Amino acid sequence: MPLLARTPPLLESLLLHKSLRALYSRRHRCAHCDRTPLVGERVYLYAAAAGERLVCELCRPLRREPPARSELVHSPEHDRCVRMRAGRAA
Repeated sequence: MPLLARTPPLLESLLLHKSLRALYSRRHRCAHCDRTPLVGERVYLYAAAAGERLVCELCRPLRREPPARSELVHSPEHDRCVRMRAGRAA
């Protein structure tokens, strides 16, 4: 089998792994269990020396101090949805 025939699958797998690593690095993960919170789940943010630490709802009982704030996890489409604007009449 010529070398060129084997190169595309290798290139494809390298590109796939690179894109998966990029996606994984942008995800928010729990500081305790390393789990990605689900859409609709409440996450808790705690003050830390290096910024904020995100803790999922399942690991919340592991922390003794109260969270600095909590947020609801939205879907990636949340920022792209159509919203009504106040003060505009049709």
